[in-house]
Amino acid sequence: KENAMKKVRYITDAAMVTAIMGVLLLISNLTGGAIVSGLTFILPVPITIYGLKYDWKKAIIPAVATILIGILINMLVGLLYVLPSAIVAVIYSFVLKWKTPKLSLKMGVMFLGSLLVNVLTTIIFSKALFGYTIIEDTTALANEMVTMLSKIIAISDWMSKALTMLLVSVIPATIVVTSIIEAILTYFVISLVSEKLLKIQLGAFVLSLNIAVPKLVTYIVFPLSLISLFFINSIVKYETFGFVQVIVTIGLNIFVILMLAYLIEALVLCSLYFSKINKRYLLILPLIGMFIFPIALVVLGFLDSIFNYRYRLLK
Repeated sequence: KENAMKKVRYITDAAMVTAIMGVLLLISNLTGGAIVSGLTFILPVPITIYGLKYDWKKAIIPAVATILIGILINMLVGLLYVLPSAIVAVIYSFVLKWKTPKLSLKMGVMFLGSLLVNVLTTIIFSKALFGYTIIEDTTALANEMVTMLSKIIAISDWMSKALTMLLVSVIPATIVVTSIIEAILTYFVISLVSEKLLKIQLGAFVLSLNIAVPKLVTYIVFPLSLISLFFINSIVKYETFGFVQVIVTIGLNIFVILMLAYLIEALVLCSLYFSKINKRYLLILPLIGMFIFPIALVVLGFLDSIFNYRYRLLK
């Protein structure tokens, strides 16, 4: 009888999770898909929570049901967003129940999951379903930016092409950076909900990790990537994409990723400091600063990588 009750419970919970996802997809469909496309990090959360409560195998049930509902409501949204998100949700529910205490390993898998979703949605599925990829979208965005700026200041043809080529060149870094941010946000929401509803503590939040860019990267890789900024002209004027353009493009992408790495390192440093003085609520200040004046946090993270301020905080 007890086993029968358990079966009924996980089936009803699966139906509830599917219903929640269905309502979310319906509301998103009424807003033109804005919720699903703008809050992709939310999509894996309900199925992952279900998998944490039971196990990843049982999470396949609401995952499949959600995919079918997503396709019925809007086939393109179902294939483009719901399908990959449901798959990684099952993976998350398996990974987050690992016995390993290493949060960095779990976050790494979640990053790979977010990266998979972004690659599928922005390149593979978008090309198959719509006939265009993030490259065309980025080019269109650059043209709109040039049009807006030309109404304020005079923009030369070189500057117009440079802006377009620069944005297109750093698409790989943009996808990686977006995946990192989404993995952090997804983990934060999952850990918060699981602690409140399931009384399951997944581990310290990512900002409590002792994350730091290695000095070797700061001393060698960062200067090399910085040099690539001075060779943007080689990308703007290229006729064929040769060796120099490849090297400069790689350098630009590394530069963008390192900027995010230094920013996260600064946030971690602030988190460690505010925890030490028992005023963690002050972390809201650098989080706000991240949107108002992010370069200050990037510089702080860069200096911490060299001088290791965190060592003094952890003593």
